[in-house]
Amino acid sequence: MAIIPPFFLDAVVSLGVEDPNMTGRKIWVGTGFLVGRKETTDPNQSTIYVVTNKHVVEKQSMLYVRFNQVGNKGVEDLPMPLINKKGEPLFSKHPNNCIDIVAIQIVPIVILLKKLSLSYFDISDHAVTLSQMKETGIIEGSLIYALGFPMNLVHDYIRTPICRLGCISRVTDAFVDPAKASQFLVDAQTFPGNSGGPIISRPEHVSITGTPNNTKANLIGILSAYIPYREILFSRQTGRDRMIQEENSGLTIVHPVDRIKEVVELEWQRNQTKKPDAQSQQPTEKNMTGEIIHDSENKHED
Repeated sequence: MAIIPPFFLDAVVSLGVEDPNMTGRKIWVGTGFLVGRKETTDPNQSTIYVVTNKHVVEKQSMLYVRFNQVGNKGVEDLPMPLINKKGEPLFSKHPNNCIDIVAIQIVPIVILLKKLSLSYFDISDHAVTLSQMKETGIIEGSLIYALGFPMNLVHDYIRTPICRLGCISRVTDAFVDPAKASQFLVDAQTFPGNSGGPIISRPEHVSITGTPNNTKANLIGILSAYIPYREILFSRQTGRDRMIQEENSGLTIVHPVDRIKEVVELEWQRNQTKKPDAQSQQPTEKNMTGEIIHDSENKHED
């Protein structure tokens, strides 16, 4: 019996950069996941976004996104530019500096034409906000799954995220003012590479009588970073601090779905300002973010 829907796993992608020391090799620096936003004019149509952390895209002009080929016949890495030819960002970030989320709208047909597997979390149907978490009893002690690609653990033949079990450590304070809450905490061992991964609620069929219970796996937030525990080593001889030891506390910062939705809306609005003719180009002429790979003038120069 599956507890996590299989397409949830397939919606999680590894994000990498070229290894400067070895041509053709990639270093996997973070995790992202695909979300879909239903179009208000046609709920059968959705725009698709890669969601990850701000700190994953910082100082990068392009990331590689690894997809599974249909039928699990292998993997393919697609380039995802983050800056256009004018030096403008091809993503939207949350305006609150303390909220570590970006969204990048992608062109699904580019992925499908390459016969790559495309799954995503529907931001309306497969995700719950803080208010909905409270209503369904997703509170302190509720079990969760953290999905991602820590420590460069990415295979060359199939893209499957590492799943780690944890629980919600503190969220009640976020329920006080969900419209402004920037984070809650989970107890889950996470490491470099997990950044930007989704946090999934674990369905429960047992609860205390008279209390709500969650019976469905849903996206509840995006992982940002673990909270380090720091200990200062003090020298009695010199009277000065000698060293700071740091280790993973096991507590991890998670931004709720409410904040993910805000960034997705910003990215949707940003793309509404694009020139209409940019959408009329052939899909095979585009990369994942809709930027033209070959313009018509350069194609005929030879």
